[in-house]
Amino acid sequence: MSEEITLKESQQLVFEILKFYKQICDENNLTYYIAYGTLIGAVRHHGFIPWDDDIDVLMPRKDYNKLVEIMSNIDGRYKLVSYENNNKFTAPLPKIIDTKTELVQKYDFYERVPLGVYIDIFILDNAGNDFQEASSFYRNVYSIYRKWLKSDLKLFLNNKSKFRSILGFVKRLPYKIHGISYYLRCYTEYSSSYIDVDTKYVAATNAGTPEAERNVFLASDFGEGIDILFEDVYFRAPNNYQKLLEVEYGNYMKLPPKEKQVSHHMYELHWKN
Repeated sequence: MSEEITLKESQQLVFEILKFYKQICDENNLTYYIAYGTLIGAVRHHGFIPWDDDIDVLMPRKDYNKLVEIMSNIDGRYKLVSYENNNKFTAPLPKIIDTKTELVQKYDFYERVPLGVYIDIFILDNAGNDFQEASSFYRNVYSIYRKWLKSDLKLFLNNKSKFRSILGFVKRLPYKIHGISYYLRCYTEYSSSYIDVDTKYVAATNAGTPEAERNVFLASDFGEGIDILFEDVYFRAPNNYQKLLEVEYGNYMKLPPKEKQVSHHMYELHWKN
């Protein structure tokens, strides 16, 4: 087995990917925002949450589609892995990976493409002109997302007995018959419904959580974004980042209990031989 990557090493590696991503976005006038745990880290710790190495960004779909084109013409250490550029990648959450590393996954669904240390790209889709319309849009997207997940789950699941896993697998057979690619295509097509329309509301359509209230926001909450320091570099954050963090985490400035100050990754990271 190759040498395992430490938390500190992983933080440095994903930080380098984030700087690379920022450079691509800045050079090509692409909109992006740091998000979720990365945004908490910037606000609360001015960098990484000490026990975590996640990097999450949000990106409007039009800008993301341009990123796919741009990255297809870039050869180097960092590689975009997504459904749009690799039909073997069967998840709706694109990543930029460090190809000098490898990830040994322990998820309940399959990874069919070799991955390494990565940053996650969450997609912002235009969602409608009132909250009810946008919420309905998000719930429909999430319904497709759940069907994708059922189509891709393994036979034996981490938190289920073999008997219950087999029962669940039988129930999921109709989704498996339709196939993973079918649901990914449906997800992308439906999420792009308003791509050419400026809407008052936007939604993080590949967030993978059921509550519309956590994933639907005013477009003005994001806007052009503001600069915020993360480690020693300024990145773009949503205009109203306080609101987004409060909706997602409540009192985000309060540290979790000591026993919860741990990484929750279900994978191992190693250097490639």
